[in-house]
Amino acid sequence: MRRTRAKRQAIVDKAMNVTTLAHDRWQERAPICEALDAYAGVTRFHMPGHRGGAGAEPALIARLGPLALERDVTGVPGMDDLHEPHGRIREAEELAAKAFGADRTFFSVGGTTGAIHAMVLGTLSDGETIIIPRNIHKSILGAVILSGAVPAFLKTNYDPYLGFFKGIDAQSLRESVERHPGAKAVLLVNPTYYGTSVDLAPVAEYLHQKGIILLVDEAHGPHFRFHPRLPAPALDSGADAVAQGAHKMLGALTQASYLHVKGNRIDPDRLKAMFQHLTTTSPSYLLLASLDAARRQMVLYGADILEYAINLADYLRCEVNKIPGLSSFGNDISGFLDPTKVTITVRELGITGYRAEKFLRERHGIQVEMSDLYNVLVIVSWGNTTADAEKLLRGLKSLTEAVGRNEVSKDLSTSRNAIPDLPPIPEMALSPRKAVQSSWETTRLEDSRGRISAEVVTCYPPGIPILYPGEVLTDDTIAYLDIMRRLAFGISGPKDTSLETIRVVKDL
Repeated sequence: MRRTRAKRQAIVDKAMNVTTLAHDRWQERAPICEALDAYAGVTRFHMPGHRGGAGAEPALIARLGPLALERDVTGVPGMDDLHEPHGRIREAEELAAKAFGADRTFFSVGGTTGAIHAMVLGTLSDGETIIIPRNIHKSILGAVILSGAVPAFLKTNYDPYLGFFKGIDAQSLRESVERHPGAKAVLLVNPTYYGTSVDLAPVAEYLHQKGIILLVDEAHGPHFRFHPRLPAPALDSGADAVAQGAHKMLGALTQASYLHVKGNRIDPDRLKAMFQHLTTTSPSYLLLASLDAARRQMVLYGADILEYAINLADYLRCEVNKIPGLSSFGNDISGFLDPTKVTITVRELGITGYRAEKFLRERHGIQVEMSDLYNVLVIVSWGNTTADAEKLLRGLKSLTEAVGRNEVSKDLSTSRNAIPDLPPIPEMALSPRKAVQSSWETTRLEDSRGRISAEVVTCYPPGIPILYPGEVLTDDTIAYLDIMRRLAFGISGPKDTSLETIRVVKDL
């Protein structure tokens, strides 16, 4: 697949001119954007202090442009109130709810983290059990701590060659539900960062039969509803509430996300109250407008621009697999894969993904989405061009050649098969909230047996927390951490990332 920039633009132009008669005509609107346009020219004696850019630092104007500052307004009449929307924000949220198949949609300006916090606190109370994968994003741990809920962990499918978790294990989920019959909710991460996904429909049906609420962190899947080659979206599969990162895969600004709710298993009034407790009273209308516009773009043009992005990603994946020493998986490892996520495995080169990322950035001016021990991940958007893909392919070929000339040091020779199996999940003696709110002290790792952790400890690889706040340190856990502090490429979470010491709850 080789398309010039002009051909790509022709595709986008065609999409922008297609008839919208098949859609609800209201979806052509962007109410918040319209309100910002209508406010231009008003003399301002209100926040923010830069007064529409007139009082802004010139360096800021030069970088953002005068129009962005002119549109940076606050909740004055005509702009509506995010906490109690009744005008333009309410209209925009109602349009989004219809577009994404929700009964109610909230606009989050605190990122998907804010949406997840509201979703969990709107569903669970202190002491109630929530079943979650062990390798959750730290935003979910934050939500568990804030809510006082008690987590019950379930296993996920781990691919030892690729070095990451591909999704939940259905049998593990059933076993976890049987062990915790009083669980109030299950929160799943779907899709994963790498684009792998599972069929949520049978999961939702099973959980609902058990009287359990299904919450989904769908941060990386807000585009799923708008193209048939993408995995089924969580709401259409039966999820009760879903958090989506509109800035991750759609055209919204960074920190702009959606929280969708569907059905009657979650109290809408409680959810709204928790959203209000957690949301700023001074939201950025630039972020809100970008959520409004991102929805409009997907409804009107999503099928065409996503088709372009998917085709470009498929081309990139195919060409990567032609480069000796590199590989990029497809549906062969996951029956439900978001093709716009292209994982490039560098393991056979004998280098880490971290080293490959650094090489691409420093030598070729290419920044990938992220890297891990064995892979680099790139996300392909309709904003990318064939020229972008060709530049990346040249950079990857340059990388393999540099490794062959020993210009790039190999760093997997000693650690390739040395990562030990994960230790058993420790006993949780305190809820995470009680653990982090308790008085704590520091002790040497080797002296911590039987103590309760006051912090989270995550080792990369495999990028899964070995300890959560409230869990008891065991001989198995201590032995694993002792090995990993010498082998791991990164330790995240504890104050002492050398793992010489660890914070534990003070004995009562």
